[in-house]
Amino acid sequence: MNGSWRLVVAALNCVARGSIPPRAALRLVPLAGIVLGLGGACVYWLGAQLWPTSVALMLAMLATVSIAPPEAATGNGVIYRVFFLIIKYNALMALSSAKLPFSLPEHLTLGLVMVAGQAASRALVVSVMSSSGPAAIGMTAADLAVAMIVGLAPAALLGIPGLIGLAAAIAVRLARTSSVLPGNALPCAERLDVTQQLTEIGFYLGALATWRFV
Repeated sequence: MNGSWRLVVAALNCVARGSIPPRAALRLVPLAGIVLGLGGACVYWLGAQLWPTSVALMLAMLATVSIAPPEAATGNGVIYRVFFLIIKYNALMALSSAKLPFSLPEHLTLGLVMVAGQAASRALVVSVMSSSGPAAIGMTAADLAVAMIVGLAPAALLGIPGLIGLAAAIAVRLARTSSVLPGNALPCAERLDVTQQLTEIGFYLGALATWRFV
């Protein structure tokens, strides 16, 4: 059990810490994103039973950061993270009233959106880490394919908005590829963390822009 727990912790921390975990943990990174999203969703649902949506969402965001805390930002990284949090908060607040193709109890829809965003963003970070070839980070092509399927599948549950959000996140990932490769001025951990944050925000904004029309 201790060995399995260490793999989960390594998967949760690899994006924030910028280190390449063992192959067994690397395959778990998108799954760790699902677990992280579920943690935030549970806190949001519980908080929404007692307080307004805005308060419950703040608690959920605090919970996800507490579970997988990023390394301290430096320089302009602090400013970027503040803007990321503001944009993420406002996007999720707007998504709190979104409707799914199927019925869910109140306050669970936003939880599913958070799960999809966390899972997809971490899967895309794994794809960035393997951009020199899966073998470069100790993965096989099959490992990478499974990680991508696990990470991207939750978005499909949201219907068309989820797929559009996924397309937006992938577009952000492609735009970020050149800036996260070796030689960039930002530390590796910060580059991966920024990529995760941007792809997650891209997912939320893409889904939000589409929900108005479906």
